[in-house]
Formats: sequence, C-alpha cells, structure tokens
Amino acid sequence: MANIAVVAARLPSAWMRRGSLRERAGPRPPWAERHHPDEVVRPAAVASNMPSLFMRRTEPVGGCAQLRRRGCGHGRRRVTATEGPRRLPAIPPVGGALLLDSAGRSVNEVLAGVTLVALSLPINIGYASVIGLPPTTGIYASIVPLLVFALTTGSRRLVFSPDATIAALLAAALVPVVAMGVEPTVAALGAALLTGLLLLLAWLLRLGGLVRFLSHAVLVGFIAGLGVEILTSQVRRILAVDVEADGWVREVIGLIAALPEASMASVAVGVGTIVIVRALRRVAPRTPGSLIALLVVGGAVAWLRPEGVAVLGPVPAGLPAPSFPVMPLDAWLLLLPVSLAIAALTIAEGVVLSQSEGRKHGEEIDPNDEVFAYGLSNVAAAVFAGMPMGASASRTAAMAAAGARTQVPSLVAAVLAGIAAVFLSGLIAAIPLAALGGLVANAVVKIIDVPTFRHLARVRRGDLAIALGCAIAVLLLGPLTGLVVAALASSIDVVRRAAAMPWSTLGVPPDGPEGRYTAADGPVEGTGLRILRPEGPLFFANAESVRTILTAAAAEPSTRWLVIDLEAVSDIDPTAAAALTDGMAAAADRGVVMAFSRVRGPIADLLARYGLAEAVGADRIFATNRAAAAAYERQR
Repeated sequence: MANIAVVAARLPSAWMRRGSLRERAGPRPPWAERHHPDEVVRPAAVASNMPSLFMRRTEPVGGCAQLRRRGCGHGRRRVTATEGPRRLPAIPPVGGALLLDSAGRSVNEVLAGVTLVALSLPINIGYASVIGLPPTTGIYASIVPLLVFALTTGSRRLVFSPDATIAALLAAALVPVVAMGVEPTVAALGAALLTGLLLLLAWLLRLGGLVRFLSHAVLVGFIAGLGVEILTSQVRRILAVDVEADGWVREVIGLIAALPEASMASVAVGVGTIVIVRALRRVAPRTPGSLIALLVVGGAVAWLRPEGVAVLGPVPAGLPAPSFPVMPLDAWLLLLPVSLAIAALTIAEGVVLSQSEGRKHGEEIDPNDEVFAYGLSNVAAAVFAGMPMGASASRTAAMAAAGARTQVPSLVAAVLAGIAAVFLSGLIAAIPLAALGGLVANAVVKIIDVPTFRHLARVRRGDLAIALGCAIAVLLLGPLTGLVVAALASSIDVVRRAAAMPWSTLGVPPDGPEGRYTAADGPVEGTGLRILRPEGPLFFANAESVRTILTAAAAEPSTRWLVIDLEAVSDIDPTAAAALTDGMAAAADRGVVMAFSRVRGPIADLLARYGLAEAVGADRIFATNRAAAAAYERQR
C-alpha cells in the first residue's frame, strides 16, 4: 500500500475521467482490490504532486449484490493510504465530459452544438423578457456560464441553461428589489451570485445526494403552478394588452376584461409562431423549430409592418465584460429566499436528470460533483452579465435526439452565442415580442405535466390532491410562498405515510420451523407464538399505533410469546421507545413473554440506550425468528 501514490502517478488519464469506470479503467490493478471487488480507488490527480484535499476516496461503482442487502458496509467510504484524512470534498476533474469516443464523432458533436444554440438563444431571450431583463441577458447566459459548465460537469449530456421554473421564481422575487431602486439586471446578477454561492456551499457540505427534498407529487404540482403563471403572462404579451394586476387571479380577470382591446395582428404573430413550432416538431423533429419560427414570423413582420406588433428594439452588440453586482444590503437579503429556492430546485432537478441520463449510458455520476458545476456556472453567470441557470430537461432531450455524447455541443453553442452577440444584434432587435411570447408559451406548456396528473388520479388520489394543492398555492400565494407550502406538504406527506406504517404477522414456514418466517405463510395459529414485524422506522408519528398494536396482541387469549421482528426497523426515537415500554408492560401484566428478533447493530445499540434490552433480557433477543421459535418450543 505504501506504493499507491507512485502507481497512481503513472495511471493513464482515462482513470481520471468520470463515467463508467468498468468500461474505461480496464483490468483492475492489484492495489485496487479492497473489502469487496466492486470498490476501486479513483485518483483525482497525480498523488505525488497534489495535497490531500484533492485525493479521491474509495467508492463503490455499482454492481455489488451485497449493497442491496441490509447491513452491508461495502457502500461506506474509507480514507485510503493515498490521501490521509480530509474534511473537504475533492475538486472535480476538469474537462472529463468533453472527451470523444472517437475522432469521427467530432462532426456530429459540432452539428449538435449548432442545433443547441438554435434552440437555446430564442428561448433564453424569451425567459429574460419574462423576468423583465434585456435580451442580451439571455444571450450572455449562453456564453461564459455554458463554457464553465461544460468544463466542470461530469455529465456528458446534461444541458445547463436558463429555465422556465427559474424565470417564474425570479420574476416574482425581483418586484420588491426593483421597487427599492435597484436595476432589474443588477438584481438578477445578484440572484445568480447568491444561487452560485449557495450551491458551492451545498457542495462543501456534500448535499448533492439530497435530491428528493420534495416528493414527486409536490414537485410536479409546484412546477405546474409556475407553468400556468408564466403561460398567463405570455398570453398578455400575445394579446398586446397592458394589464396591471396584483396576483394571478386578478391578472386573469384583467386579461378577460382587456380582450376587446387585443391587437389581432399581435395575436396572429403569437399564434403563428406556436403553430410553426408545433408543426415542425411533428414533421421534422430534429430541426430548430424555434429559430425557424422566429425567422419566418420576424421576416413577415419586417415586410408587412403590421400595426400593433411591438419588437424587442435596439440590442447592444458585443461580449459581456466581467463585473460584480453592487446593491444595498436590504436588496441582498430580499434576494436570499429566491436564491435558496433556485439552488434547491437546481439540485433536485439537475442531479436527478444527470443521473438518469448517466444510467442510460452506463455512466456513474457523482451528484456532489454536479452541484459544484452548477454553483460555478451560476457564479460565472453573475460575473458575466447572465442570469440564474439550472438543468433543462427539454434541451437535454433535444441533444440526446441529436446524437450528442459529450459536452462539446455546449462549447460550440457558447462560441456561436458569442458570435451572435457581436454580429447579429440588429437581427435580434427585430424579433416581435408576440413571437417571443409564443415561443415561451409553447415551451412552458411542456412543464405542466398533465400525464403525471392523470397517472396520479389512477394510482394514488392522495398524491393527486397534494399536487393540485401545491399548484393552487403557487397561483394564489405566489411562487416563493407556494414553495414553502410545497415543502410543508412534502414533510406532512412523509409523516403521514410513516404514521400509517404497516405491520406484518409472520407465520410458520412451509418447510417447517427451520425455514424462513414470512408474512405470506399465514399467521401462527394455536401455538401461542405471535411474531409481529413493523415495516419501517418507529418514531413519534406512529408511536401510538405501536402501543395499540402491542397491547392488542398481548391481550389475545392465545398469546404466550410476543416476538417483535426488528429487521425492517431503521430507527427508534424516544417517543417510540416509550411506546415499546408500555407495550412490554401490557404484555407483562397478562403474563405474556416479550422478545425481539433479527436485531441489527444500530438498533441493538438503541435498545441498549433506551433500556429496552435490559428490560426484555439478553436471553430474549434472538438473531433469527427460528431461534425465537425454538426457544419458545423449549419452554412450552
């Protein structure tokens, strides 16, 4: 082991890359074998030249059958001799997602980059307009931040860009900040900086694995509410009416009242844009429908010059210069909640999307490393005049359809966006606002996940109610308050499900007392032995049901021994421990012997700490249900 550093220094660069280690690493070197054959050391840099902060730890890379068994310790990270102890996460390697499988794929990757910029630029400009930012903000978000993400991410296919969810959150949050006299552009840069710093803090704290802080139903409902809110604002743009309203309901009422004042030419432009995009998606799904629609509709507007159709107007040419947003402290404090919300949603959506794409292609994605890339990209957006950014599921899917296999398309798109910022400002200035409204409306409709609502209606009505409740909360209370409601709903849902935890009555095995006791075998009848198995953690929410179930089981006239199978129990809190104590007391009052079986190490420690092990007796804690049944038979 002392020579690990020397061996690591001679490893080929493929060992430094992310992705499927089995595909890239080749045969395992002798020193890579650990407690289990599915663990390898992944050096992040030349061990002899880098400090311990940058050294990798031993990690499982998948395929371990024992990882699926309870109590297996193979998934635990351990410090190896190459690194020594370290407290901070390793800085991810740079450029691993840019490496091509073969030189022949470079042309395809470049073409995918052209497709990406054609898809992204119009939508990014549209999202910037939703927030009330100049079109250059959407263009600049496609340059330096995209370069930074392509260089730092480990996901070879994820597209990072401005997003509809982020646009909706930011549009609502900037209103009080702008009212303080802060320029909208400066406020957006401040939000991007705070978002990036919060994501980097999450990386330092290794929070990348916390990708499901909201249940799927809550997340679907929250995003659907944001989608409806954005859709409403774009209808106003397509109609070319000015509606001043506080809240979604009043905005809808104002739009209905303003319908007689709508510009038919503007409506034709907006609806025409939507029709062209959808038609191209159906007949030629790989074409950049958004760009083609803008060219066709914009050309028609420039030629016909219809009355009532507004355009973007002058767009300054050039590349962004680095700068930092400067605002009063009160403005920073106002932006903190929305930045926290954007960071949390970026982790929740981005990590899930990157891991999903990675699994399709046999690649292992480190969620914490992805959070580092998200944070650094948002900081770059703040420094180079962009806006907060997140993972884009629609553009990631478009890149997969275009055959992209690396982050090279992101590099190509960034370069082309820079060229557009310098040379195409006049063309961008002629884009009709109604056409942008049509593009954004068409994009936002996709995040209102109607199929999932239908699925929830079929399989779980309770989750459907939660999803609809979150969507309504966003519309009635606003995005940030709606997010708080969504988080509370998710927490309440978790507690509710845990409180309704099922219990199984285990029965005699078909092959006799020496077999495995399972719930499917039927209860033990006429023997006086009852084996109960709680199917989850025991804590305050289900403590009362623990007390009730144990008391009722002990009160059965035929019960002589009451055995609690604790294999599925992952935790016992003090409230549940008190309930177990009450159940033991009820059993003792009726002369029923209480015992525990299949107690794992951490639960055994808790039983000892709460005094339950001492109360039941060491001779009444069994490794298996068979052992408990044998002890009962001996004492009958």
